[in-house]
Amino acid sequence: MDPAGERSPALQGVAFGVSILSFFALGWLGWGTGGHLPTGAQIALMVVAALLSVGLAAFAWRRWRTTRLPAVPDTERRLSGRAFGMIIGVEWIGLGIVSGILGGTGHTDAIAPVICAGVGLHFIPLAQLFGVRAYYVTAAVMCLLAVLTFVLAPSTPALWTVLPGVGAAITLYATCIALLAWNPTRGTLTAATSSPAR
Repeated sequence: MDPAGERSPALQGVAFGVSILSFFALGWLGWGTGGHLPTGAQIALMVVAALLSVGLAAFAWRRWRTTRLPAVPDTERRLSGRAFGMIIGVEWIGLGIVSGILGGTGHTDAIAPVICAGVGLHFIPLAQLFGVRAYYVTAAVMCLLAVLTFVLAPSTPALWTVLPGVGAAITLYATCIALLAWNPTRGTLTAATSSPAR
């Protein structure tokens, strides 16, 4: 550790990313299991998942606070931040429009897998922007979950939400662990932030 360094913007990005991913993992898990488990089991599962999410985020922020790395240009941070905002904006608007169309045309069952695929696809530009290879795996798995849902759910209706919901939750938690496993002394992530949405 370089005592003359500063708190790493890359690790700050990891902390933001882990916080956001773990929050959305909790949401996906609730969506995927809601109505499919007894009330007591559902509450217990969500409490455990909430504790996991808080623990992952707390660990990521503690790591950022206690690690010093060489400074990076503010310009790089600003440019990456703008691009990140554009990617997230396009994702939210696009998914909002598609979800509205599906709901308005009576295809509500398809909303969960379509959103899962859309969220997966948004990790591709994020992987390129931040140099986080794990996001390519996240993208591939979430898109695969969407495809499997469309293949399997027509014969098992519960899978319309269970498969994308639980699958996305597991995938996002695994991505959090991959981000936390990054060693800042063996390469760098783009400085601005590594935070995705959902």
